[in-house]
Amino acid sequence: MKHIESKKGLNTLLKRVLDYKLKKVAEVDYWISVIKGCIEEGLAMDEVDYENAPAWFRPLWKGLK
Repeated sequence: MKHIESKKGLNTLLKRVLDYKLKKVAEVDYWISVIKGCIEEGLAMDEVDYENAPAWFRPLWKGLK
């Protein structure tokens, strides 16, 4: 199951996205705002987010909880 609920995991994911170099800046900005929103609101990212994520984003979840 793909589920990230800890702030540490979400912050790690945010750092990975910020470090990721991608040409589609709007797509990166969208996911950055989603992650920041989850951190601020105390929400988790789950398998629905994972399934709707683009292919470049999915490997960034590896090892996070």
